[in-house]
Amino acid sequence: MHFGWVIVAACLVVGVCGYGTYFSFTLFYEHLAAEFGWSRAAISGAMSVGLIAYGICGFPMGWCADRFGPRPTVVAGGLIFGLGTGLGSLVTEVWQLFALYGGLSAIGMGAVWSPLVATISRWFEARRGVAISIATLGGGAGTFFMAPLAELLIGQLGWRQAYLWLGVISGGLIVLAALFLTRDPGRKGMRPYGATGAGPAIGGMPPGGGVEGADSFLRDGLFWLMSLTLGLWWFAGAIVYVHIAPFVIEKGLDSVGAAAVVALFGAGNCIGRIAMGMLCDRIGAVPAYRWSIGISALVMVAFALAEGATSLYLLSVVLGIFVGGASTQISTVSVALFGTASAGALMGAVLALVGIVGAGGPVLSGAIFDAAQSYAPAFHAGAAVFLLSLWLSFALKRR
Repeated sequence: MHFGWVIVAACLVVGVCGYGTYFSFTLFYEHLAAEFGWSRAAISGAMSVGLIAYGICGFPMGWCADRFGPRPTVVAGGLIFGLGTGLGSLVTEVWQLFALYGGLSAIGMGAVWSPLVATISRWFEARRGVAISIATLGGGAGTFFMAPLAELLIGQLGWRQAYLWLGVISGGLIVLAALFLTRDPGRKGMRPYGATGAGPAIGGMPPGGGVEGADSFLRDGLFWLMSLTLGLWWFAGAIVYVHIAPFVIEKGLDSVGAAAVVALFGAGNCIGRIAMGMLCDRIGAVPAYRWSIGISALVMVAFALAEGATSLYLLSVVLGIFVGGASTQISTVSVALFGTASAGALMGAVLALVGIVGAGGPVLSGAIFDAAQSYAPAFHAGAAVFLLSLWLSFALKRR
């Protein structure tokens, strides 16, 4: 077995623990609102601040992975993330929620994406789309595994102790998995998986080719257009990740039903990442992104209109498939257009801009709920943003 697949497995564990714990926030939402009486906009604001911090920290984390390697970078991120999550058990004021969930935990999360996808991109020439899809399954598999665990801990120990144990478990496993990461195959005297010495990478870029150096791609207008396009995906996607549980509770499900919807959304997310990764290897990164984002818009409208537990369960899976499938293409589209020469810095810069644009989604949807007393208008608005991202994606072409 090529060691690249060991790297993929380690990245998967990091993602499951990081994303799964971070996005379990949706299950704590109602408990925070009930205990403290905070507005939905205020609670959602912590998520928005977190997305900004997560995105901005992705750039230095990606640079650190290029400079020092992914192992020390992800170890540090895991320790910070576990600490920030565990300290959530002590929250009594809304500013503390912002400082921890929107600050410390988000900073640690910066090491969970850009260093990992940059490392995977260097280890694979063939089947890079599938490898990145598996490695980034944490965004979907994380909620599938961690949401039931979070709901169990909340039910048995209360939300405060649940936060403490999630911090210990997720932080410890991230650090353990990080010990298996190696920057590139050359460090182990190997070649990338599928390397032939002449074959092009995804999108026609030669291995390691593309725009070299952060100063180069930051001066390229295509980079900014790409980041805006992908950021709009996250703007709408974050509405789902943050508000899916309270939305289905609004529709009549209890907390157990809401946890089941979150888990099913996560399962669909996993299916979509693999399926769209395979599609990416066949038709290219940008076309795969277009299919994912277009269908996501349609399903999001259907989910907003759905009534009854069965419809919500089924649509949560379908929504997860295409929202998750689009998320994989953040990495593959970036590599297709700009290569792997400065992959860590590139992924970090994309993550920073995607996080900044996407941060508006949770706080806007929370404000919409406060005004309309329903999440349905926010989900319709999210579908419109998906369509805007689809329209912009037709301009993503390397000149």
